[in-house]
Amino acid sequence: MPGFLLRACLLLAVEAGAAALLRDPGTPWIPVLLAVFVAGSAVPHGTEAEFAGRFLVALTAVGAARLGAAAWEGHGLPATMGLGALLLLQTVVLLRLSLRGRRRRTGRRRAPAGGSGRR
Repeated sequence: MPGFLLRACLLLAVEAGAAALLRDPGTPWIPVLLAVFVAGSAVPHGTEAEFAGRFLVALTAVGAARLGAAAWEGHGLPATMGLGALLLLQTVVLLRLSLRGRRRRTGRRRAPAGGSGRR
């Protein structure tokens, strides 16, 4: 479970930093959101996440950063509710990816080196 907590905290820090940057109207938003996407797709490193899982985490990270900036600017309840929903979805996906890799690693059993001995 510590790997999951580290991944979730790292992604929340990246999203909060991007939301703070996006509050300023003069900030170029494409490089900021691209950096969030790259960080979001790299966070599941160490799990057995395939393309779909990494893309989903990265896309929710971009959405959370954008909605976080909107909620921070005071755009009301819809932005805050959307942000909460995206953060919940992101947490569930990260938890599932982290636990799935752990189950596969502990569930595998090695065959005996010499075989069964029967012919």
